[in-house]
Amino acid sequence: MKDLFTEHELAVLRLLAQGRTQVEIAKALRIRPETVGRLLNRARILLRARTLPHAVARGYETGLLSPPAHNHAAGQGEHRPSGPGGPWGQQPAG
Repeated sequence: MKDLFTEHELAVLRLLAQGRTQVEIAKALRIRPETVGRLLNRARILLRARTLPHAVARGYETGLLSPPAHNHAAGQGEHRPSGPGGPWGQQPAG
């Protein structure tokens, strides 16, 4: 299936999957937002998706997109150990 897509279509779809907006994608790739819209629409059609979020989901389902690798070192400062009540602060029943 990957051979049906241009590199530009794959690039905008990957950036969309990362949560970027069309304007952000346009700035990142140095193209017009209208061009991003056309590329995403073509990718959506090729993936037989109803919406752009559905296109991203279909991209993962078909293997066209790969899930992002988790970098455990990046989020270490954000981890807070849970207290005696667990992560939600509730005391165990009993």
